[in-house]
Amino acid sequence: AAGKDLAAVASAARAGADSTAEMKVAKAGRSSYLNQDSLNGVKDPGAYAVERVFAALQQA
Repeated sequence: AAGKDLAAVASAARAGADSTAEMKVAKAGRSSYLNQDSLNGVKDPGAYAVERVFAALQQA
């Protein structure tokens, strides 16, 4: 059961990180200093890090 729960969490983390690539305006952090063209299609680094952590935990 725990493996399925971790898989669900990893999937949600991936979906969340993917959705940050669609954000139009960064309101906080270093990305707030960049123009929109620099952000198009780029995942938020913090969200991507969380995605990778849960992916690694799922594989362990």
